[in-house]
Amino acid sequence: MKLLAYVPILTPRIKYIFNFIFNDVLKTQIGFSSNLAEFKSSGLPKISYADQPVADEIFFKNADLLLSHVIVKTSFKTTAFGDTIVPFAVSGGALPFDVFSAAFYFVSRYEEYLPYTPDSQGHYSPGFSLQNKLKLLQIPVIDGWALLIKNLLLKKYPGLYFEKKKYQFVPLLCMYPAGGKPEGLLRMAENLLSKIPFLSTRLNSTDRKTEEIQSFAVKTQQQHHIQGLFFFKPSLDPDHEGEGQIKLPQSYLQLISAGTGHDYRMAYPYIAGFRAGTCTPFHWYDLQLEKTTHLLIHPVAISDLILKEKRIQPSELPQQWKDIADTVKLLKGHLYILWHQDSLSNTLKGKRARKLYLEMMQHFNGPF
Repeated sequence: MKLLAYVPILTPRIKYIFNFIFNDVLKTQIGFSSNLAEFKSSGLPKISYADQPVADEIFFKNADLLLSHVIVKTSFKTTAFGDTIVPFAVSGGALPFDVFSAAFYFVSRYEEYLPYTPDSQGHYSPGFSLQNKLKLLQIPVIDGWALLIKNLLLKKYPGLYFEKKKYQFVPLLCMYPAGGKPEGLLRMAENLLSKIPFLSTRLNSTDRKTEEIQSFAVKTQQQHHIQGLFFFKPSLDPDHEGEGQIKLPQSYLQLISAGTGHDYRMAYPYIAGFRAGTCTPFHWYDLQLEKTTHLLIHPVAISDLILKEKRIQPSELPQQWKDIADTVKLLKGHLYILWHQDSLSNTLKGKRARKLYLEMMQHFNGPF
């Protein structure tokens, strides 16, 4: 049984975020109608997203964001919702805020298209993030909101079908140091130095260290029955990108131009959380062209670069990360964590990181 949504004007933004929430997150089918007579006469479960309800369907009051086709600084009010503060407050609907506008604002990274002062490395700082300001960054709020929508729907339409979801844990391991050297220069240097006997031995030693780290990671994954992803330089799979930080929209436009289909960089490197507000993979929405692209974004919640952040107490990390994992398990989402080979080296510092890695592997892959 399909859900029918009435929208007076079906904009690309509305179509994108409704398809993401209902098809991808909730695993149900949704159709759209802008014809009042057709909507009223339909026997399907119904919702409306408009300025006012049509009849007795579940009504979601709309704000202006999804009706627009320009990128401008948007003004909105916030409101208390449970124990959180949420944006795009409205009145008269099933929820006290426009959940679809809020979700679109987060997942499209709308705020990163607006003027901002970059950090020392030229990137968008999490301090500017609306999720961070509202204390929502460590929660996949879109998935949580989607679950509330599901409960509203099932209360009125108990026969509506939702496909069963499963929690998925995917560790990502970059087999090169964080902030690794450009591949071309690295290969050139290795070719030259390999001709010098004692330096050639040292290079071979580096290869052995890499093999040992990879062997450790593979063994750990096999013990916990986990299927992870490895990233190499040069990439063994040009369809996947996991290196470096992103800058929107340039980074993703480059990937699309290169024919890349998957990206694993939607994260803040030095703080755990959900940069796009979700623990569900999503297709990137090109705000400049107002269209959905084929590029699938896999949101990363935790990066080992956090271990290099001096302002963070290492003792606080295990519980913080476990809390994030437990939330993703509850929502039946995807948990991606990113580690680099230098964090798992067989040194004293690396052994501490390995201990943390093993502890997290056990918890992240265990039952809720």
